[in-house]
Amino acid sequence: MGRAMAGRRCLLALLLLLAAFGPVRAAPLDSALDLVTGNDFAPFTGADVPEGGLLTEIVRRAFDEVGLRYGVRFMPWRRGYDGVLAGRFLGTFPYARTPDRAMEMLFSDPLLEVRQLVHLSTHSGMVFRFPEDFRGRTACAPGGYAPPRESPADLAACVRMVASGRMDAFVIDEFTGRSAVAKAMAGDEIRVASLPYARAGQHLILSRSLPEAAAILVAFNAGLRKLKDGGAFEEILRRHLSAAP
Repeated sequence: MGRAMAGRRCLLALLLLLAAFGPVRAAPLDSALDLVTGNDFAPFTGADVPEGGLLTEIVRRAFDEVGLRYGVRFMPWRRGYDGVLAGRFLGTFPYARTPDRAMEMLFSDPLLEVRQLVHLSTHSGMVFRFPEDFRGRTACAPGGYAPPRESPADLAACVRMVASGRMDAFVIDEFTGRSAVAKAMAGDEIRVASLPYARAGQHLILSRSLPEAAAILVAFNAGLRKLKDGGAFEEILRRHLSAAP
């Protein structure tokens, strides 16, 4: 075994121990590697949202709890995801787990669990009770969101298409949906189905090809637990959600 490989394994073992028993004193990667997230996802992320959004603050604070500091960049969702895969960025968030993503990425513990709601056009006769109700309907999901159907560039475009009746529905979490509909002033054109589509955890994800990924997520999960156990997590939630539309 070469010295470089032995040194790397020692570093990973040390990081795992430090994450479990105490603060991590130094980042395991070059500090030039940033985390990335996207805009148009209030109150969770966005360059124009206080603290970069609820989940941006949670991710930063969880890393702070274990002595790790990473910058956060805002960019289009697809570009950020592809950049993580290519090793240009450390990780991205928030993402729900899907089989395709799980083949490429490692997932942190859930940052937050949210209800995914079906937002329906008032111009459509669609009723949602079961996933099968989407058959024969046109549903919108912006690039980077799940479930994928028609994929315009961003959530605002989905809201406009559903509000105008060009599409039947879009699916997104209750908080982001409420914010997006209010921002578009489309409350009279969009109704919310009484039954949720699903519940989904939102995660920080790192590429499986990154050697340090598992150790970084161990440290991050330890920081997230500290954030929740100490009460700061609930304070962050209350502050951001009380300010949301």
